[in-house]
Amino acid sequence: MKISKSAVFNPLVGGRSGFAVLGLVAATLLAACGSSSSASSTTSTAAGGASTTTSSAAPVSVTLAKAINTEPFATANVAEALGYFKSANLNVKIETVAGSSVANAALQSGSVQFVLASSTALLLAAAKNIPLLAVGGIDKGNGTQLVVSNTWMKAHNLSPTQPLVDRIKGLVGSKDATLSSTDKSVMNGFLSYAKVPPSSIDEVSMSSATAQLAAVQHGLAQEFIASPPNSSIAVAGGFGTVLANAKELPLLSDEAYDILITTPAYAKAHPEVVKAMVGAFQKAISQMSQGSSSAITAMQPLYPTLSPAVIKSSLASITFTPTMQQSQVGWNDALTVAQESGLVKPGTNLSVAEGSVWTNQFSG
Repeated sequence: MKISKSAVFNPLVGGRSGFAVLGLVAATLLAACGSSSSASSTTSTAAGGASTTTSSAAPVSVTLAKAINTEPFATANVAEALGYFKSANLNVKIETVAGSSVANAALQSGSVQFVLASSTALLLAAAKNIPLLAVGGIDKGNGTQLVVSNTWMKAHNLSPTQPLVDRIKGLVGSKDATLSSTDKSVMNGFLSYAKVPPSSIDEVSMSSATAQLAAVQHGLAQEFIASPPNSSIAVAGGFGTVLANAKELPLLSDEAYDILITTPAYAKAHPEVVKAMVGAFQKAISQMSQGSSSAITAMQPLYPTLSPAVIKSSLASITFTPTMQQSQVGWNDALTVAQESGLVKPGTNLSVAEGSVWTNQFSG
């Protein structure tokens, strides 16, 4: 048994101002990686995750970091609760950390073996020559939503039924509660679409989704961008309205978005573990895409303030990919969005061809 602990300090990059986050990711795990017995102790998963064959060997222990607590990333919790990890002979420890930069740094340090984050986060890392590999897609199309305080909506006569340009122009002079490179990218996309100067909206950096919600609820900011169910929480709480959806922006409708990430080195050394992990996720995503009662029950502890009906409704807004297959078009769009938003410099030599930063090898 090998026990490791890692403390990581990393800057979050993007938007108009940089800020730093100190993330402590502690993980205690078995050294199932790299031993000569790993092949016999892992799971063989059939194509598409339709069936699994477990061995009698001890489960392989891995740690997975979620960049944030969103419904797409709740796939890990559903896989755990419904026994999909166990049937794949995996013992998965799930950590929720302070953003994608912390999660990816933990992956590089070896504190975790898998990460759930966005394509934007992966591209930011790849632009800095940090080796990451997306081994499966959770959903396609950017599923984030722009939530605006009801007070601001009323004062500026805004409505979700107005043309998108008018809605975004109505945010001039507001404060945006930002958490990650992804929501900064989406906000920049909205501003660019409406030809609104970025300087016309102030950024207020947040440390968590809970802080974003509190900032809008108490008037410290007027809007934030988040994935369900954090957007649903604001609506259910009566202090926010979904003013726009990221998928209204052309490039974001097919963009490769939430993904399961590991390192190329880990995938090469432990292909059986990666395939078993993907197979478990495929089953969980299938349940969530159908809005099954078992999936909703498994998610309920994560969102105790939301009713099962609200959770099911917000799940319906996500375009899940049960096969976890990724597409070249989706990754091309993801790179274009990252470049147009300024998060990745246009001149950066960055390939998104299959086999570079993503692969369907483990989801086929």
